[in-house]
Amino acid sequence: MKILKFTTFALFMSISTIFAQSDDGNPKISDNWTVKEVIIADAETDEYETDEIKQIVLTEVYTPVMLDPKDRYELNQDIIFMPTQVTKTIKLDMDADDMFDQEVKFDYEKSEDYDLDFTLTKDGIIILTDKDNLYVKNIWDNSTMYRYTNVRKNRVKAEGNYTIELTDGEKIEVKISNYNRM
Repeated sequence: MKILKFTTFALFMSISTIFAQSDDGNPKISDNWTVKEVIIADAETDEYETDEIKQIVLTEVYTPVMLDPKDRYELNQDIIFMPTQVTKTIKLDMDADDMFDQEVKFDYEKSEDYDLDFTLTKDGIIILTDKDNLYVKNIWDNSTMYRYTNVRKNRVKAEGNYTIELTDGEKIEVKISNYNRM
């Protein structure tokens, strides 16, 4: 009889623990994957020929969290949200096969007010913001301290670590990887 009571009690405790832990929690805390857009455009290669270019932008947004150190050993601890980390991957397909020809990856910390938009061109990478009144003022290559502007023929043309200065004075660190010019 003792064994039956103990087994029943252990089974009850394990089931209640499973149900208590199965709560999905706050969805803002977890990772967020989105396929932002698929763009299909025609690019002229010769006078009469056009090629179809397909571009896919994958965005991964991750907000790390930690518990407040002041609430250590307490039952209900406060959550501290760390800066949001964004990884954008742009894939280009410039011919008729099923494989992507080029893939570029951007890693940076996201601001709460705006986000960065990246466009690949033959002249390099164009960096813009998603707000109409906020523009990229300067771009510095952290390894050489060379300053780029966002005008034609003076764009980011290599992978590396860059500092982007916006017109409101804020600076953002961006890491560009896996970039090969077309």
